Amino acid sequence: MKPFGLAFIYAALTLALLVAFTVLICIRANKKKAKSSEGKVTTITTTPISLLEVKVTLPVKVIFGDIKVAEKFDPPEIAQIPKTRLGEGTLGTLFKVVLQCGSIITIRKIREGLIMNASGLELWINFFGGMKDDWLLPILFSFQYGGEAFILYEYLILGSLEELLHGSEGVQFTPLNWEIRKKIALYAAQAVALIHSRVTKNGEPLICGVIKASNILIRVDFSACLSSYETPYLVPPEMIVKRNPGRVAPELKYHYKKTFTQKSDVYSFGILLLELITGQRPSMTNLSAYLREKKIKGALDNLCDTKMGSEVNESMVEMIEIAWSCLSCKPRDRPSMDDVVHMIQVS
Repeated sequence: MKPFGLAFIYAALTLALLVAFTVLICIRANKKKAKSSEGKVTTITTTPISLLEVKVTLPVKVIFGDIKVAEKFDPPEIAQIPKTRLGEGTLGTLFKVVLQCGSIITIRKIREGLIMNASGLELWINFFGGMKDDWLLPILFSFQYGGEAFILYEYLILGSLEELLHGSEGVQFTPLNWEIRKKIALYAAQAVALIHSRVTKNGEPLICGVIKASNILIRVDFSACLSSYETPYLVPPEMIVKRNPGRVAPELKYHYKKTFTQKSDVYSFGILLLELITGQRPSMTNLSAYLREKKIKGALDNLCDTKMGSEVNESMVEMIEIAWSCLSCKPRDRPSMDDVVHMIQVS
């Protein structure tokens, strides 16, 4: 017999003896002695604990949420329960989780490198967790389990605008008509305008960083809400710019120091409007240059997504002009988000 074969048999026998020894310890550890009424000692043997049933519990720290919420969303269970991956975002991986009680939630596992600044993480999650509005997807709960951090959100069954616009046939694909797209655009604009109306604890105006279809979540009535609005305060701006080609303002691409402003948000929203109108992905098509080319050629009729199933109408043309104003090269020439909301409402 070859030495390799002997070594394999020896290793297998060693493993078998180790397992048998461990099971024996489990059985003996579960034996209890008890005295009967006659004074006799009786040995009681309970069912041995399976090694597969042993769960490791790591330290838990609640970042956002009260005790009642913590009891509802058991952190060790959520951290270890099987998850369905929904996508990878700048802030971290997003999962769908079905809890033992039957509830469905969305959970984001925060990117490992971002947890190093624990105090900043807690400060901003608590700040944005306190913001409640129908236009924003609320933060339900947040916690650290071991060395990992998680944020819990409401689960919306229709998913994101990106899935509805660009999903494959039969898989989260819905050919949205123009009225629904316009409705979603208005909700998204109102959400960004709401963020812009708030300030940090230092009095600085809030920004969104990048406004994109994957962060616009759709309810069953096709109303929409904004998610991931905490991202620019937890992720370095350089990383956000790098991960979002085609969605950021030109001043962010070419300046060494990347600083998001409310005017750069407006530019990013203009790209979102063009994505709704054209059905094109900003990561695949330079939508700003695409619109400029169409305007020069006077071919706006060919700009609109054919999946809408309708002819180009006045409302679509007006929305194209709103997008064009948002995409001005000079930040000062772009409208405010309050003005954008008003223009969409009257278009």
